[in-house]
Amino acid sequence: MPDDPDESFIVDTLLQARPEGPPRGSTSAPFAPGDDAAVVDFNRCVTVDAMIEGVHWDDALSAEDVGWKLAAVNASDINAMGAIPRWAVLTIAVPKPLDKPWIVGFSRGFGAALAEWGIQLVGGDTARSPGPRMLSLTLTGEAHHPIGRDGAQPGDDLWVSGPLGGAAAGFLLNGASTQALRRPHPPMGLGPSLVGIASAMMDLSDGLARDLPRLCAASGVGAEVEPTALPLHPELDRAEDPLSLAVGFGEEYELLFTAPPTHRDAISQTAAKHNRKPTRIGTIQGATGVALVGMPWPALAFSHFEGDPC
Repeated sequence: MPDDPDESFIVDTLLQARPEGPPRGSTSAPFAPGDDAAVVDFNRCVTVDAMIEGVHWDDALSAEDVGWKLAAVNASDINAMGAIPRWAVLTIAVPKPLDKPWIVGFSRGFGAALAEWGIQLVGGDTARSPGPRMLSLTLTGEAHHPIGRDGAQPGDDLWVSGPLGGAAAGFLLNGASTQALRRPHPPMGLGPSLVGIASAMMDLSDGLARDLPRLCAASGVGAEVEPTALPLHPELDRAEDPLSLAVGFGEEYELLFTAPPTHRDAISQTAAKHNRKPTRIGTIQGATGVALVGMPWPALAFSHFEGDPC
C-alpha cells in the first residue's frame, strides 16, 4: 500500500517526543492522535492545516481561491469528526514588498468560505516571510459525539461520500473540474448527520491510497476495495490512468467512512438531505492489510514531500 514515509517519520517522531497524559491541571485527555481533529474536551475539536506557495498552490489558483481553500480544508477536518466548525485563528506570512491586491483577494475568498459555513475569525498572527507565502489556519468545532478513525469493525461496509479524482482532473487535465481543485466544497453537515450511523470516519485530503490505511491502522482492521465500485469523476475518462488519479492524488475532501450493513438505508436517507449520494466501495476485514481486489495499488500521483504531481 503506498504511503509517504517522510510525512510518517515527522508525525511519529513528534508524537514520541511529546509529554504523556493530559495537560497540567486538566482531567481530560486528547482524542487519539492521527484523527482529523483532536478532541480537547468532551465536545470541542481543534484542527490545523498549513498551505505553502509552491507546494499547495501556484499561479493556477487566484488569491481568492487560496483563501477559500484554506478555510475549506480545515472545515473538512472538523466535518470528518462529526463536528460543526465554529472559531478560526489565522497565521499569515508574506514576503516584501507587500502585495496588497493579493491580500485583498485572499481576504475576499477566505471571508466568503467562513460565511458559507458559519465560522468566525477570532484572532491570529502576521509575519514576514523570506520566501514564499505561508498560511496556517487553526479551527475549532463542536461535536456532541465525535467520530474517530478507530471504530471500524470487521464486516462493516466501506463508503465514500462522493466522486473521486475531480481535483486531479482539474490540475492535470485543465477541464471544467478545476472548480474542484480551486474551490472545494466538502460535504459539510453530512459528518455530524452520520453520528450514530458511521463507526469510523475521516476525510480524503490525501487520497484513498494513503488515507484508507490510516483508518484501518487506527481501528486494527484491514479492508478490501473493489476498483469497479469506485465513483470516478466523469472527467477522468480523458485520463490515461484514471485509477491512479482517483486514489493517489488527494485533495478530494470527501468523507471516507465505515458502517454496519444494517445502516445502508439510513446512510442513503441521511445523505440525500445533504444532496449527496455515497458509494459503497468495499468491506472491512478482520485481517490487517488494505487490498485493491484483483490488482496492485497504483503509484501515488502526488506527495508534498516528493515534488510536483506527475
